[in-house]
Amino acid sequence: MMPINFTTDSFFQDPYPTYQMMRELNGAHWLEHQDHTGSGGMWMFSRYSDVVTILRNAQDISVDTKRLIPESEWTAFDYTLLHSDPPDHTRLRALISAPFSNAGVRKLEASITRTIDHLIDHMVLRGEVEFQQEFALPLPVMVICEMMGAPFEDADRLRNWTIDLLTGLDSALANDELHARRGTALKEMSAYFTDLLSRPQQPTGTIIDLLVSNPQSTPCSPPEALGQCLLLLLAGHETTVNLLCNGMFTLLSNPLELEKLRANPGLVDRAIDEILRFETPLQRTSFRVATTPLMVGTQEIQPGQCISAVLAAANRDPGQFPDPDRFDIDRKPNRHVSFGAGIHRCLGEKLARTEARIAFTRLLERLPSIQLISEKPRWQSRSLFRALDALPLQVG
Repeated sequence: MMPINFTTDSFFQDPYPTYQMMRELNGAHWLEHQDHTGSGGMWMFSRYSDVVTILRNAQDISVDTKRLIPESEWTAFDYTLLHSDPPDHTRLRALISAPFSNAGVRKLEASITRTIDHLIDHMVLRGEVEFQQEFALPLPVMVICEMMGAPFEDADRLRNWTIDLLTGLDSALANDELHARRGTALKEMSAYFTDLLSRPQQPTGTIIDLLVSNPQSTPCSPPEALGQCLLLLLAGHETTVNLLCNGMFTLLSNPLELEKLRANPGLVDRAIDEILRFETPLQRTSFRVATTPLMVGTQEIQPGQCISAVLAAANRDPGQFPDPDRFDIDRKPNRHVSFGAGIHRCLGEKLARTEARIAFTRLLERLPSIQLISEKPRWQSRSLFRALDALPLQVG
């Protein structure tokens, strides 16, 4: 049996044999790592039943990084929804939930469609395109900038900060250099959003407006307001880029499923669910720590030990998904865990689904001859996210 290693090129290009190995052992693996919380390591769980147990347990498992970090080292990122337990989590989620509701996202559909058609117009003129740079990257950042009230001309800066910050959060790979880049990005992003939050005139109805208005029923401190801006940029951008890129690559790599979708566009929502299961954009959960002794599967967890649910491994568990390594847009039921579960289920799920639904529908309608230029593009050297280096396509 080969040792489990999350830092090899073979893992980055195809992590699924490693996840299978984890499931076939005891389903739990202790990973030592350099983490900003100083935890020293984390238990990683790979079986579907264990992952769902972790995601739904907000009583014995905390997401609050402030439990392990000295107060002098707290940053705005430690005040985000991602790192808040109830009642703070409940209060903050209620404050910013309206733009992400069904009604809020419906208001954006026309704008999202115009943006998608504009990007496709440019792709058609080019003939050969790099899909990630020319479509998957700009679309989510355009949408999230509009929702937040951030100027779109700042999109490139925001994207670069996002890359450095998320790379530094990849605890399987992080080192002193990446931690330093993460710290610089966090400092610069914090200054940027602090300036936006302090401006007297805010576009009505934007997320920054909601945070600044700060109604008495859901009070929000300055660090919390800043933290939500940081989180929403990261979460509203990175995972959707990966969903679009992974999805286009997977569809084009499975021509029978692609033709099935072309023949019946009504299958697009099922196709998106299968993309999310098959090439999960966020491979594992972020920080979680046990607050009491507990058992997950057969593994005993001590208070203070960190826990990670490997979503991508659970999404290919044959105990839950028959023939899990087959891409099947007709798969049902498809209870993947790509958006999480329980109280921390992804706030932006409806937005991500809407962007993907409109994007794949319009791309397949307008680009009937779209095809891969390379059948084996490289995947990025990251363990936290599943992301391609690039996706060159022939579109005309």
